[in-house]
Amino acid sequence: MSKLKKTSILLFVLLVISCGKKPIVQELRTNNDDLWWQDSVLSADISISDTSAIYRVSLRIRHTTNYPYSNLYLFRDVLSETQTEYQDTIEITLNNSEGAWLGKGVGALKTINLPYHKNGVKFPRPGDYRFRFYHGMRDEPLRGIKDLALIISSEKNNY
Repeated sequence: MSKLKKTSILLFVLLVISCGKKPIVQELRTNNDDLWWQDSVLSADISISDTSAIYRVSLRIRHTTNYPYSNLYLFRDVLSETQTEYQDTIEITLNNSEGAWLGKGVGALKTINLPYHKNGVKFPRPGDYRFRFYHGMRDEPLRGIKDLALIISSEKNNY
C-alpha cells in the first residue's frame, strides 16, 4: 500500500472519529489507481431494530482534480431482505460553471460530503438492509475517483 494511500486512510479515520457520535456503519471503498469500474459497488449492511429512530446517511467522495467531468452520476439502491425498498439515480455537481472544484481539500485531492436524504432516513420495519452505490457514467473505468465512504449513524426520534 502506498504511503499516500495509508496517509489518506489515516486522515479519513481520524476525521470520522473526531466528528462526535460513533457511526453504526462506516464503509470505505478505495479505487485502485483512481479507476472505478461500474461493477465495483460500495455496499454497506445495517440491521434495524428501532423503527422510530432517524438514521443519518451520508456519502463522502474523494476525487482528484484530474477527474474529467464537472458532475458524477450515481445509482443508489436500498434493499431489504425481501425487496428493493428504494432505487434512484443522482447527479452530483463537482465543480461550478467557472470550473472551480466544490469539494474541500488542498492541492489535487478534493472531498465532497453529501447527505443521502436531507431529513434523514426512517425504516418502515425492522430487519436487515443493504445500501449500494455505483457509478452511472459512460466511462469504463471511470478515472479520478479515489474513494467513497458511506457513513450511517442514528439519532433517537423525539416525537
